[in-house]
Order: sequence, then C-alpha cells, then structure tokens
Amino acid sequence: MLGQRLIDLSHPICETTPPWPGSPKMEITRLDRAELSTEIQRHSNCSRVAINIHYATHMDAPFHFVSSGKTIDQVPLDWTYGMATLVRLSGQGPGTQVSRNDLLPWTDSLKRTRKAILQTGWSARWMKPDFFDNYPVISPDAARFLVECGVHLIGIEMPSVDNAPHDTHMVLLGGECLIVESLRGLEEIPTDEFLFSATPLCFQNLDGSPVRAVAIIEQS
Repeated sequence: MLGQRLIDLSHPICETTPPWPGSPKMEITRLDRAELSTEIQRHSNCSRVAINIHYATHMDAPFHFVSSGKTIDQVPLDWTYGMATLVRLSGQGPGTQVSRNDLLPWTDSLKRTRKAILQTGWSARWMKPDFFDNYPVISPDAARFLVECGVHLIGIEMPSVDNAPHDTHMVLLGGECLIVESLRGLEEIPTDEFLFSATPLCFQNLDGSPVRAVAIIEQS
C-alpha cells in the first residue's frame, strides 16, 4: 500500500530565530491567556506577532526587487506547489558561486518540473555565527539559465541567492521566478524529483511571506 512521508523543510520561527543582520528580531505580544479563565469568563491563548516578512524560511515575490512585479498575493499558487528538481551541489562551500555549468546536468528535469531546489549543505550552519557570512551565491548567468529553462521557483538553503548589488535577485524576480530562502532538511529527500509545497500567506500588495515548505515523498 502506497503512502506519503512529509519532510518539513522550514526552520522554526520564534524569538530566538536569527534575523538578517541589521533587521529586528521577531516580537511576540501575549494578548490573552487561557489560564486566566474563571467560572464566569472564558479566556483563550491569543498572540500578536511582529516579524520581518523576509525571516527564517520565506518566499520573495517579484515585487521584492521589481516595482512592477507580482506581489505575493498575485503569485499563482501552482508556482508554489508541484514536482521539483533537487539539484545536489555538495561542492559548494563558503565563498563559492553556483554557475550555469553546475546546473547543466539537470537541464531536462528543470524544464520538466520548472522548480529548482538547490542542496548545498549550508543549512547545517543554521543558528551558527557564520550562517549569514560568506554563503554560496548563485551567479547571474546561472539565474539566467534557470529562467531560460522556464523555472518559476528556486529554493535554497542559504539566506539569500546573492549579495549586493543583488543582480541575481533582479534576474530571477525579473523573470518571474519566485525565491524560497533558508530551507532545511534537503538531505532527507531520497529522489532527484519530488513533490514540493511552499504556500505563502496572502499578504495583499506585499513583497513576500514566511512559508511552511514541505517535501512530499511517495513510499510503499
């Protein structure tokens, strides 16, 4: 009998989750507590959260860098769900750059799935001081290759696809390719193609959203 195994590809979001350097940490305000309930008044646990949209595992909408690009509520949901190609790049260490040649072996699969998930192993540095320091980046030419393949979503373990002046962001988002950053758990995926889901919240007219990214693995 066939079944499914779900692999959580998202980092937890809490007050100790590291933000992008220079941006604020998550803030939680407890609005009510169930423990305050009495016989005459029922209370509930209710909280307010203040968070940078680009925090932990999240999605960049084209509008993040392209003023005329789609906002996160305008992104077609079928771009966020479907078969994806796991591009295994174990040789990408600190200060390296993913090139077009690195991606060429997966050309047929990328054109078929139109979703690229890059495994570099960088998620092992999560919560360590160097997670945001000297991470592997994706070259603008590699980004152009993905757009040429018709890719409409790329997911990475690093906190960003590039550094300033963010030419790779411009190529990908300008080519209407969504970016999911700070994934984890890719080493648990057993196949080169798998069912991927990373549904954003429907923030109207905004530039991105936290996501709960998941790999859905068929198993017997």
